[in-house]
Amino acid sequence: MVRYLTLHELADRVGITYNTAKGYLRKGVLPEPDATIGPRCGWLPETVDEWMETRPGRGRWGRDGAPLH
Repeated sequence: MVRYLTLHELADRVGITYNTAKGYLRKGVLPEPDATIGPRCGWLPETVDEWMETRPGRGRWGRDGAPLH
């Protein structure tokens, strides 16, 4: 069975607040959902992890600009 992350779970996984995640979704900053049912969106954990690795400004980089290992 495939398990999708909710917006709340996505926010927890990437370390942002739910309201920030909602804003990112509205602005198109989040990756495309892997599934939608009515107004609900769901993401596979791999989709979120890949997005975190490649998103500008954070992703693989720490707050001091050094790469995370």
